[in-house]
Amino acid sequence: LQKILVDSLPSSCIKLGHKLKEITEGSDDVTLEFENGARASAHLVVASDGIHSFVRQKVFGGDQPEFTGFRVLYSLSSKPFRPDPTVAHIHWKEVDGAGYGMMDMTAGKGENRHDFMIIIMRSEEQVTDRWDSTLVKERLQEFAERVAPEHPVLGKAVECSEVCFDWGIYKQPTRESWISSKGRVVLLGDAAHATAPFMGQGANMAMHDAFCLGQILMNDQIPLQDGLKLYETSRKPYCEAVVSKSSMVGALHTASGFKAALRNKFLSLMLLRNMRAVVATDPTA
Repeated sequence: LQKILVDSLPSSCIKLGHKLKEITEGSDDVTLEFENGARASAHLVVASDGIHSFVRQKVFGGDQPEFTGFRVLYSLSSKPFRPDPTVAHIHWKEVDGAGYGMMDMTAGKGENRHDFMIIIMRSEEQVTDRWDSTLVKERLQEFAERVAPEHPVLGKAVECSEVCFDWGIYKQPTRESWISSKGRVVLLGDAAHATAPFMGQGANMAMHDAFCLGQILMNDQIPLQDGLKLYETSRKPYCEAVVSKSSMVGALHTASGFKAALRNKFLSLMLLRNMRAVVATDPTA
């Protein structure tokens, strides 16, 4: 995907080594200052700089990503440990009143095949969401032996893993608007609506955002401020609904007691209904 995007652009459009250190919004344009000393100005800045968006903090101010109460342990292996790479599996387990969701699946084929194991749990500890937050393999082994020693592939996943991660799951708090007060900065992707990953829609929503905003900006018949409002109206309610539903799916995976019993009886109906609504969304409409 990255190669497709890069190859579709003139090389002059991509600037590496430019870390933004200051952004100043005026009524007619925005001035950008970078750590390497470079400066730039633009009529519009699209802040697509992730959940810890520098632009969101500087221009919109105040809020910080919110901890969802979920934690994910994740192991990755280039050594196949799953007997059937074509089928993904979900297991639920309850231990000492705590619910755990365990998923194993495969991505890629041949030399590019990777098997991975994901464990979803509740956590009162606000674990970091840094992508390089690794977990010592022995700790994951202890977890496997304590929570799910009978799991068909969890032990093998730990044994074969080349790297294990331990992530806290965060989301962006809802904002009244994704458009700055002077109308020269707009939020997109995780900078606008970072979500828990349990519906697999984070990157999809960002790409939908980009397509929608791009189509509007290329239409010379739509004034800039009207176009930004159209983008926000088209995308904001949908994205915020997905963020809410994704946390609900996380709650289903980690349910215990009576809630777990209800999940086990009705999950297929609820999950199919929610996923049909999400997958059926056409960003080109």
